[in-house]
Amino acid sequence: MVENEPILWITLLVMLVGLAGSVLPGLPGVPLIFASALVYAYVTDFEVVGASVLVLLGLFALLAFVADLLATTYGARRFGASNWGTAGGAIGGLIGTLAGALFFGIGALFGLLAGTIGGVFVGEYLRRQRQTSTGEGTREGPRFGRADWRRVSRAAGGVLVGYLFSAAVQAILGLVGVIVFVAALFY
Repeated sequence: MVENEPILWITLLVMLVGLAGSVLPGLPGVPLIFASALVYAYVTDFEVVGASVLVLLGLFALLAFVADLLATTYGARRFGASNWGTAGGAIGGLIGTLAGALFFGIGALFGLLAGTIGGVFVGEYLRRQRQTSTGEGTREGPRFGRADWRRVSRAAGGVLVGYLFSAAVQAILGLVGVIVFVAALFY
């Protein structure tokens, strides 16, 4: 393992960045831990870290993504978003994740958070537009009133609460992922 020591230290350093990224928006957390373990396994010809460890770490990365999406969407719903707002938050979260990771360089997690909040706003706005066009709303036209803004803002606050819960789940998954990797080095 002496010849692989520099790559091990680099891998552990990247994993620490991933651990920080599991709670900080803008940094990929658990997926970064998985990616660094995958690179280490590849560079060392899978001698120390095998397929079972990589599958487990990949599962942790997938769970972290799903927890992020579900927690932020559930938070919006729990704090008053309608079906339109919840669907908008889910769609916005997926779009934000992809855009944040691929195009803007701001990170998938930050993109998820911003996209979910934006999606809740758009979904609620579209719901309001639909209500007024079908006669369910006020006669004043498709205006977004103060009560609408309060409800949407409260739902966006729910997204933040969901994000905090998700960050806790990701921190746990990230820490367990690093522990699994280090344990694989010794066993």
